[in-house]
Amino acid sequence: MTSTPLETCPGCLVQLPAVGGPTHRYIGASGACWDLFAALSNGGSPPLAPGPLNGLLVDAYAAQHPGVPSNQSIQSVAVHVLVLYGILDKELSPELALTIRLKAVSDRAPKHGRYRWLTPPDFTGSITVADVAAQPTPAARTTLVNRYIHEVWSRWSAGHRDTIAAWFDEHVGVC
Repeated sequence: MTSTPLETCPGCLVQLPAVGGPTHRYIGASGACWDLFAALSNGGSPPLAPGPLNGLLVDAYAAQHPGVPSNQSIQSVAVHVLVLYGILDKELSPELALTIRLKAVSDRAPKHGRYRWLTPPDFTGSITVADVAAQPTPAARTTLVNRYIHEVWSRWSAGHRDTIAAWFDEHVGVC
């Protein structure tokens, strides 16, 4: 009997059985991790229970899986950490997440070059979407999603809060 080889996700560092198939072109995730995220985002089984921060799952995931420096990955990470900053640090309503995303990319600054690569935090031992997917009930999944979102922001905030706050003021402003 052969066992399925494991692969380590380059973003969150979780080890999962290796799978073939599509991943995102600039989010740095393994195929198996991307599959788990896609399943959670599309309802999962069991689905997430309703929660005010559920919509930030995409922001936390993208921030935890920053990929490698490129114009696309730099802008993606910036937009997603700006949402986490706005909702979690500035305590804006989670309903403003889409507004923040749109403002972060639609000001008059050039599309590329308004943000710079931030060295990602170490995600060793962090909550992952695999941990969320392993929860047996919608309520347990939602509880862990909330912790996951806060933990990802906490790790980014520890090293880059001032930069992200300045970007927010410059490119998002008042919501």
